[in-house]
Amino acid sequence: MSGTPKLDFLFSPKSVAVVLKSGGLGAFFLQQLLDGSFQGRLYCVCGNADEFMGLPCYPSVRDIPGPVDYVIIAVSANQTPEVIRDCAVKGVKAGTLFTAGFSELGTEEGIALEREIVAIARSSGMRLIGPNCMGIYCPGGGLYFSANLPRVPGWFGISSQSGGNAIYLGKMAPRRGAPISKAVSYGNACDINESDLIEYLADDTETKVIGAYIEGIKNGRRFKEVLEKAARAKPTIILKGGATEAGAAVTQSHTASLAGSLRIWDAVIAQTGALQADGIDEMIDLALLFGYMKPPTGRRVGMVGIGGGISVLAADAFEQKNLSLTRLTPAIQARLQDLHPGAGNIYTNPIDTTALFYETDGFRKTIEILDDWDEIDIILLHVPYDILAFLTPEHVRHLAMTEKMIANIEGVRKPVAMLLHCAALKESYELSCDNQEICWKAGIPAFTSIEGCASALDKFIRFHERNAGRG
Repeated sequence: MSGTPKLDFLFSPKSVAVVLKSGGLGAFFLQQLLDGSFQGRLYCVCGNADEFMGLPCYPSVRDIPGPVDYVIIAVSANQTPEVIRDCAVKGVKAGTLFTAGFSELGTEEGIALEREIVAIARSSGMRLIGPNCMGIYCPGGGLYFSANLPRVPGWFGISSQSGGNAIYLGKMAPRRGAPISKAVSYGNACDINESDLIEYLADDTETKVIGAYIEGIKNGRRFKEVLEKAARAKPTIILKGGATEAGAAVTQSHTASLAGSLRIWDAVIAQTGALQADGIDEMIDLALLFGYMKPPTGRRVGMVGIGGGISVLAADAFEQKNLSLTRLTPAIQARLQDLHPGAGNIYTNPIDTTALFYETDGFRKTIEILDDWDEIDIILLHVPYDILAFLTPEHVRHLAMTEKMIANIEGVRKPVAMLLHCAALKESYELSCDNQEICWKAGIPAFTSIEGCASALDKFIRFHERNAGRG
């Protein structure tokens, strides 16, 4: 493990104890550790039980014979002070409180209970994640907060106030090509908070891109300083929950967070040099661009694929995001028409012709023409899975359009991206998922919607334009 030493211990414990109730959700966390690649000592604390899920049980954390580095607590809220006291006596370094029923309730009792457990933990130097959270996912350390999370460490670091959003990112980002280095769901942030985690990820050498979902912040001045430091070190993508009046009301009951002024929030993000995502999927889109695409020299896009109507929509979407589909010159159009003669083709931009997927040599020469033309900065290839009525998903798979495209862009100098969309059928969606993996394994970012592609490219280019201006 690498990064800021003061939090490294969170991600590489040598021993973990799960404190749970028999039949409760705590068994879920224990099962992930048993099923995963955790190599350290694993203990179970489960009341008066002698054995649970194949492990011997201990009445309390202090009764465990060996040292305990990290504890996952999944008992009722009123039992947590006693558990934290046991952890303090034992010398536990850190704990995650999956348990809810604290400040997010908005009651005096819940707030007081949260303050009590923090005071107990601080008396011994123990750090707390939560309460009301999923905790840590770190494939390199063998820690998992959900089933079916990839076991291979990656480069995308996640800090998420929401447990559900952390799970979604932990599963979707690797599938699309942004594997996770470390992810933390921190809930109410009674101790370790958004600033601590972003600061850690900024120094973590395993993390190349940072993504953070935030509902509220604990200390505005520190957050701004930390975010500015992080954005200077690596691309830092922020998704703000509670951006509307309705969303802000929900965040208060979700993690006891105050949303704050959206205008002030936007200003802080802009001043620090971070990027603001408009949704979880856009956060992943942006991560893919930073992970796989070199910075383009401009905003002019050359698009090649199938579908006249899709081409019209793409032109609209790109224009709205300050990107241009530069109209090809008559000379270039004539060269393309010689390569792909026949009715039904479009030779302007986007270039639309079904012949591209049957004539490999013609497709390669088309890409070479765009790559050599100075009026194009980015090449975008697109595959629509269901818009051609005569093509079944099996037929599309047989044509291997994505594979042919990738095979024929080797040596292209300009940045290249893929747009894999219009997957309406189950079989088409599964094919799209397979094709996304083909793309990122080839080092090419792949998008699943025209609008998402346009928005992410706009923000990606703006990031590099801004940085160039600062340099």
